[in-house]
Amino acid sequence: MKNGVRNMKRWDTEIPVIRAEHPDLQILTCHDEYLLHTMFDVDGALVGYGCIAPEPLIELIKAGKAKDYAKARELHDRLLPVTKNVYHRGSHMEGTVALKWALVARGILDHATVRSPLRPLAEGADREIAAAMKQAGLA
Repeated sequence: MKNGVRNMKRWDTEIPVIRAEHPDLQILTCHDEYLLHTMFDVDGALVGYGCIAPEPLIELIKAGKAKDYAKARELHDRLLPVTKNVYHRGSHMEGTVALKWALVARGILDHATVRSPLRPLAEGADREIAAAMKQAGLA
């Protein structure tokens, strides 16, 4: 099963369903299936979460160093609403705009001006991202 770096959605939505429906199936991927993508994939952790959620990212790194999978999983689940609203988008370009809206939700940016070649997100995406940030305790 291919799991590209940009395909975080597969881990969070498809793989759990496949595992539930086929518990005896061994799933082979490009990544170690026991590692959480938010902690170990460079793009998601350093570029995105390092920008919009540095505090839980530092906690994730500490949990990883301590091999504390339970804590890492707790942080992953806490960030899942943010992951879904920022990263589970149709393209990497949309994720860039979503990152800006997350920074607005945190009060770091005053606006999320979109310049070419980026395009605005769908109507209401800013509110969904703000709600996800709040749910994760980041706004």
